[in-house]
Amino acid sequence: MVGMRIFGFNSHGGPEVLQHLQVPAPTPGPGEVLIDVHATSVNPGDLNTREGTNDFEVIFPMAFGREAAGTVAAVGEGVAGIEPGQLVFGSSASGHGSFGEQALLAATSVTPVPEGLDVQHAACIPVAYGTALDLIDMLELQAGEQFVVLGAGGGVGTAVTSLATARGIDVIGVASARKKELVEALGGRHVESGPGWVERVRAVAGHPVALFDLVGGDVLREGAELTDRLVSVADKPTVKELGGTDVPRRRTREVFGEVARLLASGEAQVTVSDVLPLAEAVVEDGHATGKVVVTVP
Repeated sequence: MVGMRIFGFNSHGGPEVLQHLQVPAPTPGPGEVLIDVHATSVNPGDLNTREGTNDFEVIFPMAFGREAAGTVAAVGEGVAGIEPGQLVFGSSASGHGSFGEQALLAATSVTPVPEGLDVQHAACIPVAYGTALDLIDMLELQAGEQFVVLGAGGGVGTAVTSLATARGIDVIGVASARKKELVEALGGRHVESGPGWVERVRAVAGHPVALFDLVGGDVLREGAELTDRLVSVADKPTVKELGGTDVPRRRTREVFGEVARLLASGEAQVTVSDVLPLAEAVVEDGHATGKVVVTVP
């Protein structure tokens, strides 16, 4: 039986369950695409999948991660428009992860990597940047409108800030003081997080049309003072209680292709804080600046 290396887990739990494993190489089923992975990345939701606290299907042993870019090795039944040998990126197929030498992707999400886009940046699109574009389109934000992002310095936060400012939206990015330069480099207006952040937002903003939360809890509750249009992917129960919503995900080739176009053209950018090889992959619970990418030689 042909095997491959993954960085993953055999049971739900904390960081201690993650380990390097040798597992059978996958075979693509209907609607799936098998790729030789070149790069993948870390997202906060991956921690929930590892812990078993979200509704993402898990088939043990499970590779960590939910997105990847690489070369198509094989396609499953019913897959159209994708051929072996193509350089692509996309979302992990249900029940499967991406931190491995090979990965199964959902065919409806698999998108060719355009010229001008680095494969490491392409690997960051499906979760953070896909969520960001889904959010912006859902809210129908227009150029000149004010929009508050709580947690603007993280992976999804930097994605939203970059894509929104590319459309001329006035982003008020709430983040720690050490992330001020980053938020401003992405085109946002930085407001320091911590006690009193609502007053600091009011001092620089007029009437934000919406607030996007990546923090949750009491911080999200405080944000309800600024606008009645609340969206959160960090605390879905609380945002629902406050009359807001989460972000319905599309995960389609059309959405991912539009993000890839914006990044390849330089209209938006990916913020990568660290790049690690798979053999040295370590995932800690915490607040990263931008995206952490893992490469597979």
